Amino acid sequence: MARKLLAAMVCVLALAGCGGGSDDMEATTEGPAWNHDPADATAGPGAWGQIDESFAQCLTGDSQSPVDIAETIPTDLPELEFNYPPTPFVVTNTGHVIEASLPDASNLTLTIENAEYRLVHFQFHAPSEHTLDGDSYEAEVQLVHRSADGELAVVAILLEPSGLPSPLIDQVIERAPGDAGEEVEFDEAPSALELLLEFEPPRAVIDDYSTYRGSLTMPGCTEGVRWIVLPDILVIRQYSVERLHELIAGFPGYDGYANNNRPTRRSTVGKSSEATSARTAPRPTRAP
Repeated sequence: MARKLLAAMVCVLALAGCGGGSDDMEATTEGPAWNHDPADATAGPGAWGQIDESFAQCLTGDSQSPVDIAETIPTDLPELEFNYPPTPFVVTNTGHVIEASLPDASNLTLTIENAEYRLVHFQFHAPSEHTLDGDSYEAEVQLVHRSADGELAVVAILLEPSGLPSPLIDQVIERAPGDAGEEVEFDEAPSALELLLEFEPPRAVIDDYSTYRGSLTMPGCTEGVRWIVLPDILVIRQYSVERLHELIAGFPGYDGYANNNRPTRRSTVGKSSEATSARTAPRPTRAP
């Protein structure tokens, strides 16, 4: 079982993003070619917004993700209620990420106040996309949830290697297919939340986290995404980190480039619910 390596972070509320659809929620090998290599001036992150009209927000959006969580203000946030019963899933090499997709009929949910979001898939990025005070981590798993009206809530968990394995994460990465478009089925797996976090399955409540409004981190960078960054750094095997980079290097069009993180776009800037303009504030020691 994974162990917690970092004390809880403060709660934050950052700049709200514009509304947007979710057509680009899942990366695929179809459509315009792009990659994560910043040195690639025609297909890398710096060029995404000019590759295709549907990618325009990657360039023009004003609430893009990922971010460096640095400047924060304390605020009262609603509890996160997870209900993740055991369910089968399919792990796919999309050509941009390793992604575990849940069946359409599954009912793994995240509830925030009166809003319910269903877990659609979780995916891996190495190194991490979000950073804490400028510090990057070896990898990040993002749990993508969607409400009935199409709003996305993505839970980000930062990962570091250790001798203590994380059974689910390690198994998914180590069994992930090496070729883009291929998939592997996982039968009636234990609860994802049970294995990702040290909670009693299948239900758990979290009241300590960071949150902001941003975008998807892959083209077309759709804004209006509700990001939730959990405070605890989880551990995976060093081999799993190395395997992730090996898989990424083999993605079509990556030409051996072994990372699939989008560079951070900005630091989180605190904003109260009543404010009409953003203001920065020193990082508090604890949220109320």
